[in-house]
Amino acid sequence: MATTTAPITTTQKIRALPWSLAAGALNSVFVQFTFFGSAFILFLNELDISTSQIGFLLSMFPFLGLVALFIAPMVARFGYKRTYITFFGIRKFVTILLLTLPWVSVQFGPQVTLIVASVVVIGFGLCRAISEVGYYPWAQEFIPHSIRGKYTANSHVMSSIASIIAVAVASFVLSLPGGLERFQFLIVIGILFGFASVWSHTHVPGGDPISETDDEKPATYRDMLRTLRDKNLIFYLVGIALITFGTGPLYSFLPLFMKEQVGLTESQVVLLPTAALVGGLLMSNLLGWSADRYGSKPIMLLGVILMIALPFGWLFMPKGSDISLPVALSIAFFQGISGTAWMLGSRRLLFGSVVPVNERSRYMAVYYSAIGIVGGLSQLIGGNLIDWFSGLSGQVFFVELNPFSPLMLASVVLPTLSLLIFQRVRGDSNVSVTEYAGMFIQGNPINALESLVRFYRARDERATVVQTEKMGLSHSPLTVDELVDALTDPRFNVRYEAVISIARTPSHPRLTSALIEILLGTELSLSNVAAWALGRIGDPEAVAALREGLNSDYRSVRAHCARALGTLKDQAVRGLLLEHLKHEEDKGLQMAYAAALGNLGAEEAIETVFALLLDFENDRARMELALSLARMIGQENQFINLMRQLRADPGTAAAQSLLDFRQHVGKEGDPEFLKLITRASDAFAAEDLDAGVANLVLMIQEPLAKLGLRLVAQKMLNQCAQALAEHGAERPELLLLTLHVLQAGAIT
Repeated sequence: MATTTAPITTTQKIRALPWSLAAGALNSVFVQFTFFGSAFILFLNELDISTSQIGFLLSMFPFLGLVALFIAPMVARFGYKRTYITFFGIRKFVTILLLTLPWVSVQFGPQVTLIVASVVVIGFGLCRAISEVGYYPWAQEFIPHSIRGKYTANSHVMSSIASIIAVAVASFVLSLPGGLERFQFLIVIGILFGFASVWSHTHVPGGDPISETDDEKPATYRDMLRTLRDKNLIFYLVGIALITFGTGPLYSFLPLFMKEQVGLTESQVVLLPTAALVGGLLMSNLLGWSADRYGSKPIMLLGVILMIALPFGWLFMPKGSDISLPVALSIAFFQGISGTAWMLGSRRLLFGSVVPVNERSRYMAVYYSAIGIVGGLSQLIGGNLIDWFSGLSGQVFFVELNPFSPLMLASVVLPTLSLLIFQRVRGDSNVSVTEYAGMFIQGNPINALESLVRFYRARDERATVVQTEKMGLSHSPLTVDELVDALTDPRFNVRYEAVISIARTPSHPRLTSALIEILLGTELSLSNVAAWALGRIGDPEAVAALREGLNSDYRSVRAHCARALGTLKDQAVRGLLLEHLKHEEDKGLQMAYAAALGNLGAEEAIETVFALLLDFENDRARMELALSLARMIGQENQFINLMRQLRADPGTAAAQSLLDFRQHVGKEGDPEFLKLITRASDAFAAEDLDAGVANLVLMIQEPLAKLGLRLVAQKMLNQCAQALAEHGAERPELLLLTLHVLQAGAIT
């Protein structure tokens, strides 16, 4: 009777991830020293194996992936982990046979060497294919999807560090005098690291055999054929095929391009992957974090876009020059970034939205077989293309032609087409590559990322508040998740600072939604500042909630909502605000309604607001009411500048303002009116403010319609004249408002 194995918990998965990370790093050394590093291509080249023959050998690795279609059901029954460990270990023994190739070459010549190399490659490739048929479903199980991007990034970092060290060692060894024994030494070291990797993988849980009683059934061949009806999978595979055909052959034979066309030495060629590894290493954590946070698809597409740009660097790089190596290293650095973005994004998208978890056996078999066919064909075509175009030379426009030029062209055209195909693939988020890239050009992304790290490391409330403030000061959308999280912090000061910081951050739907929730909640002290923040952010989506806030039981909330609606220019509430203002007795609410009506340019509220201005005793409140009235005329900045001038030197500022108005009236104006302007101006210039105000009142009482002032300006000036006649120079806000209306009220 079959038994059902209990699924491994997330805690068990996380505890075992270090073993998986270590295994990946150890295997990276094996990879660099044996079949998949630049040293292997150079090793085959030293054995007099041609590029087309090398392409044939390299094509065996992916072609053998076709066995997935035939062994997937058996692998599921045998157990994903058991299959992987068994054949992952066997392939290390097969690798030992590489050490015999130099002896075979000397004894039997290049043809027999090619045959033996083919047997070794096929044996290794077959073990590799069988082991990976088990690994992909196993990896989907033992890596929690919520941290898959982070895990992949960490794995890439550790593997990159190991690879950098391995490449440096390989470069040093190959720079030493000697022949094929240099390569044999590297292969031996690689095999030892490979066995250590096998041992590390044995500590990773999961991957148990699948029985008929489990929810996941072993795939049948009919199931695998039915998988091809999934359009999402087909689009994904077509996009993968275009990328593979476009970049696979070029990247495989890039060491030969650098050696034959650019003129780098073998040790320099082997050193190039180091720059690529460094580029990927520096960006791995950021890209992995981004994939978990913003989705796999934008990261994947970003990698494709960077891939498209790389061939232009190789085409135009200097050849046979002292700067050839630095330029090649720089391009390799960006190659590492593009490859890391592509790997992280495409792999996470595969496990997250392309392959259903409970159907992983048949989906992974089809996927692995498909990429095997594509990968094998790409290597065959790539190697033969180089041979076919071995005599290609000359120049087209500014591009120098060589045998690698067709591969360069394909590496631009095919990935470009893949962008169109990948648009049809279902993503795991709503963030586009444009939106993702835009996050790094808004605000200060460096400060934002730094504050995010420090936010999670903050040890007390004060430190958390400081980092929350810095997130807002970065003005970056990268901080959205943390700011939303800070709004639920149990510490009040952190929540309060989060609202302030959100007000400094570019508008974002999640931030607006979070503030609306606080506004309509019961925490009064935060509802007030949330209303203010919504007004400052300027998101129209907040209008409905702010209107609802006008009916709050709390006067302070109603006041802040009114001010925010005025800031958002919600013209629909003009009548309601004016009605509230006429019947409101609370001074704070009166101020708020008046300020909102001023921002809305509600001319119908002039008399009501002016009555408040005359009634209020607080100087600052009267000045704000004067500003509200000034906003109904327009040119707020002019009002503020004039206010500052009057505070510094009221007589001179008033005199200058009237002289400016006199120029507007012109010399053809009414002589008596011009005399009044001059008298008022002279009185102000002589610091006789009372006389200046008296003449100003007389001037306003003249018929102003002929001066070309707007009706709203004439209406407000009449109010000003009556108030100035009563209060004189004792009320500076009245003088300020009068002068502003004269300057800003002209018909343009």
